[in-house]
Amino acid sequence: MAKERGIVNSSSALRRVRMPALAAGFALALLVAVPESAQAADGSYTYITAAGGAFRVDEPASDTCLPLVGGAVELANDTTDTAFLYADSSCRGGWGALVGVGATWDAPTGAQALAVRLGSAPEAARGARS
Repeated sequence: MAKERGIVNSSSALRRVRMPALAAGFALALLVAVPESAQAADGSYTYITAAGGAFRVDEPASDTCLPLVGGAVELANDTTDTAFLYADSSCRGGWGALVGVGATWDAPTGAQALAVRLGSAPEAARGARS
């Protein structure tokens, strides 16, 4: 009977150790699986449309495709992130221009940017790493 009780106690002790370990493992898996929420870039960017409208966006989200309403023919990047400009509003395909921190972009004749994504790498490169 003492041996059986010892087995029950060992099994019980094993369960007490295993359950917290399993819970910790699940918690770690959730942290790894859930993506971080988008961070905001400090500062602002300003753009001018072909019609002459001026827009300023303060504290824009990083790593998020942001449409440039009316299209941009000029963009000043006064954020803490590099700006990647796209010729389509969904940031799909290759990026068309890179605007460094503190830099200004002027569109070539007839061209305009329809979206911007602020971050450290264009979306295509980020997808390749994932």
